[in-house]
Amino acid sequence: MTGTVSKMRKVWEDSFAAQVAEKAYNTSAVESVVRSVAYYVRGMKPEELRRMRFLEMGCGAGPNLVWLAQKGIEASGIDISPTALELCRRNLRSAGLSSRVGTLVEGSVTSVPLADGGFDGVIESCVFQHLTKEDRVAAFKEVGRLLRPGGLFVGYLLDRGHTVYNKRKAEELSDDPGTLVLKEGKSRFYLTNIGLSHFFAKSEFSRLLPGFKVVDPCLATYFIPKDEALRRGYPEYRQSMWIVYAVK
Repeated sequence: MTGTVSKMRKVWEDSFAAQVAEKAYNTSAVESVVRSVAYYVRGMKPEELRRMRFLEMGCGAGPNLVWLAQKGIEASGIDISPTALELCRRNLRSAGLSSRVGTLVEGSVTSVPLADGGFDGVIESCVFQHLTKEDRVAAFKEVGRLLRPGGLFVGYLLDRGHTVYNKRKAEELSDDPGTLVLKEGKSRFYLTNIGLSHFFAKSEFSRLLPGFKVVDPCLATYFIPKDEALRRGYPEYRQSMWIVYAVK
């Protein structure tokens, strides 16, 4: 395990340990991911869905995989945190979906130990945004390698219209525009204390997904409830996220 991977593993192990202790880990599928995958599979018959294989890069506690498996899709995941993977296994098992699980593997999204072209879909949600510039490039390259021709990638990623970026953008890394190193509080699961966070510009995605037939980023922007904003230390908190829909 390289130093970078080891450090990232500790970040996410600490985060999931805190989430478990506070019963704060995510148990709901990410709506933007669900909608994007639904667009792709709309009109498919149940037998077609059962032949499909999807991978989530950074699967966490597995709510997105639960949704995929409920649709009949074979769901696989990779995560750097063994605590997250144990939660994921438990959640899939308690939902009665073990028969629709492909593989759950511990590892980095920058080097996935799975075969080329083995998946009809690859998804990620708020994972690639916490990688260094070099590792972001590697992770997106893995997406292209893992997908079959015509396969779908869906990503849910920070945008520079976000409240946190606009408050702190003067501090972005000089060699990596859009990237901040955040440590604003004690919480180990809020964005503002997770460490390195990259806020994407729309133009980045076509460069990160070369050779894809479709690269269609959609911007979703909204304000979170006032009480939650205050818990995070902001009088108001604008969430601004890219929903990337791309077809290889």
